[in-house]
Amino acid sequence: MGLTPGQSDVEETVDIIRVAGENPTMFQVSSAIGFVAAALLVPGIWTVATTLRPRTPWLASVGGWMMATGYIMFCVLGIESLINLAVAQGGDPVSFATAIDEHTSPVMFAVYFVFGLGALGGGLILGIAMLRQRDAVPAWAGWAMIVSEPVRVIGLLTGLSVVGPPLASVLIAVGFAGVLLRRSDALA
Repeated sequence: MGLTPGQSDVEETVDIIRVAGENPTMFQVSSAIGFVAAALLVPGIWTVATTLRPRTPWLASVGGWMMATGYIMFCVLGIESLINLAVAQGGDPVSFATAIDEHTSPVMFAVYFVFGLGALGGGLILGIAMLRQRDAVPAWAGWAMIVSEPVRVIGLLTGLSVVGPPLASVLIAVGFAGVLLRRSDALA
């Protein structure tokens, strides 16, 4: 059961549109926060991957590329929420839901797949890269990174999207801080 009012009754696409129309502020705010998060997260991923690259070049490069690509695709979720809201506020929800259910492009499925695989796999690989740098990066940073993406996915799959993704973001920030603060100590 999700934390969005009415989400527990969602069984079909038209129900998602209904919930968006009943909670317009929540959908707008969550989409805006998601866009800001992606705008900050992707450069952060590149910075951390670049910092890790000298000692774990393959892991840092692949993990950084996968995770950054996944979070670029994440923006689709926010856009989809805003489209659902727009349809709820002035469109034909039944016709729109039917079109989505019967005519969704394979490209859309691919975007969701890249988001899931990239964010989850890339985060795990970057976490492993952190753990492999024992003398330069604290282990807690790597473990925070490794745990972050399963926490996000579990939150999304269980409908606890108000808990899972924000907690995952905090864990990512902790992991990034462990890399970047330790790196700044080494440079001092």
